[in-house]
Amino acid sequence: MEEFKKELEELINKHSIENECNMPDFLLAEMIVNIIKGIGAPIKKCLDRHGCDLFCDPAHISPE
Repeated sequence: MEEFKKELEELINKHSIENECNMPDFLLAEMIVNIIKGIGAPIKKCLDRHGCDLFCDPAHISPE
């Protein structure tokens, strides 16, 4: 994830996205990485609860 964060910083900087919210590129990249890390487990838990995989395909549920 560290390599992704570094590339994201560069991409944000390349397109001057930091100017949109007056926040340094490295902080924006860190925030986005933290969001990705933070939503992964709750999304998986919700999908598991509904018996779906990542694509909401109930493939792992045995037919009745």
